[in-house]
Amino acid sequence: MVGLLMAVNCATGPCLQVYTDPLTNQLIITANQHAPGTIVAPKPRPKRIYVPRPKPKPTTWIPYKPRPTIHSTYRAPVKKKPSTVTKVASAAISLSDQITKLLPGSQLLYQPTNNPVSGIPIYFWSDSNPVFQVVTAILGIGVSVALQPTFVWDFGDGATFTTSNAGGPFPNATVTHIYKTPGNYSVRLTISWAGSWAAQGQVLPVLGGAIVQTVTTTILVAPGPTNYTH
Repeated sequence: MVGLLMAVNCATGPCLQVYTDPLTNQLIITANQHAPGTIVAPKPRPKRIYVPRPKPKPTTWIPYKPRPTIHSTYRAPVKKKPSTVTKVASAAISLSDQITKLLPGSQLLYQPTNNPVSGIPIYFWSDSNPVFQVVTAILGIGVSVALQPTFVWDFGDGATFTTSNAGGPFPNATVTHIYKTPGNYSVRLTISWAGSWAAQGQVLPVLGGAIVQTVTTTILVAPGPTNYTH
């Protein structure tokens, strides 16, 4: 996990976290919630009811007679066990969930595919979607995530081009390049995905680092037409 995590409504509901893992190119949505559990209450002690003792009735006088002596053995008093008090215990139920989304791969395309020549524009594009969107629910809360791509083209001859447009075939000239000399060129396309997520009326950036995809291909550029002058 890279970067600081953002959370939503940790006090009133589940803590939501949306971030990326650049090592695995995954978008991760997590939710954690601590719900109150069962409260264990002590059993009530029985109430003591006071009953007044009856007053002794007057007795008639009886001549005193000495009682016989009784020999008894000494027994130590039995100690009473201390009474235990049941405490009120509150348990917490931990609820958690995680949703993982893997971004689909992209291809690097160009035109003309057969025998491109120097001095003539070559059209480049990617079949990637203009936005990667996820709408889901986690622990009963709706979450919407939108990531937009940034395309960095390296044409292999020292020229580079950065755009938010995926390009397209002819006549879409958003991403084109002209090679001045023939030869083999290694073309590299780097796509960086970043964006934001929304839940319960709040919009926050997706942190953790951009998800980066890299696609490469090799283009054989043939010699272009030559103009002769007299």
